[in-house]
Amino acid sequence: MSIKLFRRHFFIALSLTCCLLSLNACQVSPPRPQLTQLQLRQLQSRSYENKDFVTAMRAVINALLDEGFIIKNADKDLGFIQATKDTEVSGGGMPGIELFGGLGGFGGWGNQQQRWRNSSQIDCSGTLTKVGNSTNVRLIFQRKTLDNFGVPMDIKLIEDPEYYQNVFVKIDKSLFLERENLVGR
Repeated sequence: MSIKLFRRHFFIALSLTCCLLSLNACQVSPPRPQLTQLQLRQLQSRSYENKDFVTAMRAVINALLDEGFIIKNADKDLGFIQATKDTEVSGGGMPGIELFGGLGGFGGWGNQQQRWRNSSQIDCSGTLTKVGNSTNVRLIFQRKTLDNFGVPMDIKLIEDPEYYQNVFVKIDKSLFLERENLVGR
């Protein structure tokens, strides 16, 4: 009888230990504080002194192309740029068989088509505005996750300062290349 009792206590202790370890592994970092509208605008905007409008627009387009974006629309008169970049979804792809739905179905569930995250798109909208001797650039990026049917599942504004900083560094480099006439025309 003592061996049965020992096994019982051992398995209970082992189960509790596994549960505690798995809970500890699931800790989530605290969410990033919500940015105010002014903070978001500052993140998305840069001003370039003594830059003519056409050179600045060309630099923005070249920086977006360097980042892998496809320019969908650009209007010099309005100072508007629209671009899209397709990206891969990590952990995407067809899931395993779902309970009931993937087994031919109970109660009509088998007739439903399964959805999963298939791809992701980053959309960019930008404006350029001439103000005195400078050109103001504002770029807004949003990530759109699409399912296997091409239907959006999730759309989120990108608020990561590093993402915007990376793009504006590319614009700075593009402006330097334009100024030094190192870009083929």
